[in-house]
Amino acid sequence: MLAFVLLRLVGLWNVWWFGFFTAFLLVAAAVAQGLALPFDSERRVSASLTRWIWGRVMIGSHWPFWRVTTTGLERLGKGPWILAANHQSMLDIPLVTRLPVPVRILARPGVFRMPVFGTMARFGRHINLDGSSREALERALQQARAASKEGASMLVFPEGTRGDGGALLPFNRGAFELAIQAGADVLPIAISGTNAALPKGNLFAREAFCRFHLQILAPVRIEGLSRRRVSALVRERIEAALQGPRPWEVCARVKERYAPLGRQRAGWAWGKTTFDPVFWALHERIPTTGRWLDVGCGEGLLAAYLSAAGHTLVACGLDPDSDRVGQATALLGPGFSVGDARTANLGEGWDVITCIDVLHYLEPEEQKAVLARFVDALLPGGLLILRDPDAARGLAGALTVRAEQALVAGGRHVGEGVRAQGARGLSAAVAEGLVDVRVEDCSAGTPFANVLISGRKPGAADMG
Repeated sequence: MLAFVLLRLVGLWNVWWFGFFTAFLLVAAAVAQGLALPFDSERRVSASLTRWIWGRVMIGSHWPFWRVTTTGLERLGKGPWILAANHQSMLDIPLVTRLPVPVRILARPGVFRMPVFGTMARFGRHINLDGSSREALERALQQARAASKEGASMLVFPEGTRGDGGALLPFNRGAFELAIQAGADVLPIAISGTNAALPKGNLFAREAFCRFHLQILAPVRIEGLSRRRVSALVRERIEAALQGPRPWEVCARVKERYAPLGRQRAGWAWGKTTFDPVFWALHERIPTTGRWLDVGCGEGLLAAYLSAAGHTLVACGLDPDSDRVGQATALLGPGFSVGDARTANLGEGWDVITCIDVLHYLEPEEQKAVLARFVDALLPGGLLILRDPDAARGLAGALTVRAEQALVAGGRHVGEGVRAQGARGLSAAVAEGLVDVRVEDCSAGTPFANVLISGRKPGAADMG
């Protein structure tokens, strides 16, 4: 009985808070746009303000025990995109508008006719998909192209309506027809947890303590693909993501793994894996099986994380710090050894080699020589992934370098200095021996400037 009363009180709080912020949003957007109208005929001010209030302020303060975890932010940098998300709650919309990029929603006409939401949709410059005819798609396409020129991505819910949080509903063709016609690649988004908080048909929150996961997945490149194939790939990636682990669950398992080292070390392991985006990024990019060498493994934190996320790789590590290698061995077993990447025997036949936050401790010529050693040690088709500071990226780049210098001075990291080449220098060096080289920002959500660079060793298919 007490739990029922508490949930009703939570529901009343949510309804009141929602109404307050909706009214505040409309008044603030109208006033701001009125002031900006002389120099903003495209109404960009109201669109930006609506997105910020609706996504950041309302979700952040709507109920203080709701938590949002967003992964894959590094994939937003090459847009604009067609964003395709699953749909299970009204909360999905403000969650997506939290993304740090302009987003326009492709919505049905009924949304624009609603007394309050319609006004909000117009303030936000969202797009009215008035029917499924060729003419309706052409009108939406024209608006999408105009939004794309302004750098805005289009958000579509291919299911067309909210589901029950279980299996995905059938996908409508309009979203992917729009992508094909616009020539825009599709970025799938998997949303989980919102159905538990505010399921379809409910005005009251069903759960007071909820964790939401907004997962930006690998893009679907539409070149040469049919609409059906694009739809199938997007659905496949969203379904796989919804069935996978959640970041906070993985971090909790890592914390338990490091508990034998004491509360402080366990807390550090939890904090590092929770707030550093490289861990989830590598979970998504590294195969679940195969032979893997982690250069600069430290205490084996990355190996522990991938194991907690379900990977069954044969993991080996190399690090010059004997104390940290000893901890990795004690916690994770044999396979970790003391050595310098410049001189140690790296072995051969690796499916994956990672080198995270290591190269900038070496001289530029040494960095190039070490990269060549990595390429030699990989199997044909093997994957190399690096992360290093992007020193050229303004204030954030300078802050990152200073932080690394402080860690060296404090004895936390082994090195004689910090000589970060940045994205341009490292990617050029990687491209000398690898193909499919990708450069991605790996610092989203942090004050730092780190770049993730990956490439694949040429295999038989590349030689042909």
